[in-house]
Amino acid sequence: LESADINATALTSTVRGYKVTNAGALRSALEPLQAAWPFDVVPRGYKIVFVPRGQSSVATVEAVDLGAVSGNESPGVSITVAREMDTQIPRRVEASYLDIDREYDVGNQSAERLNTDAVSVHKVELPIVFTATEGIQRAEVLLYLYWLERNDLSFVLPPTFIALEPADVLTVNATGATYEVRLTLTNLLPDGRLEC
Repeated sequence: LESADINATALTSTVRGYKVTNAGALRSALEPLQAAWPFDVVPRGYKIVFVPRGQSSVATVEAVDLGAVSGNESPGVSITVAREMDTQIPRRVEASYLDIDREYDVGNQSAERLNTDAVSVHKVELPIVFTATEGIQRAEVLLYLYWLERNDLSFVLPPTFIALEPADVLTVNATGATYEVRLTLTNLLPDGRLEC
């Protein structure tokens, strides 16, 4: 890859320091940064684009567009929603990091959700230089990201939505509910429909 093949202009957070211990896969070097500042890495055209999470919705999908079928097929399920059980999501996230105010010694901060039946604790090592305040902010971001992303939706869209790509944010107006979703996977079907 050359620098012209990568577009990271949307990432604006400043990394004060970062420790890479394994010179192996590039993905393993990026994963702690993705945990600290949630972003997606997606192919767009002939480039690799870094997209921060929390973007605005790029399209609205109405209920009539969900569950698109091919030809003479009878309508099926328009949208499938799977929700992870609350007890499977961490109640507490403990983050370790490199503390700039303690001469880069390992610091630990945690965030906890009190109004839940969940009991698990998720520990994450961030080889990134933070202050104590930044460390607790990162722990809170991780904790609430797990809770925000506990729903998985699946649906099929007609060919008019072919321009949608992973990391795009959509507003889905399903029957009886409205969802704001981030596409994690799209699959173009042979007849032009888009499986999301």
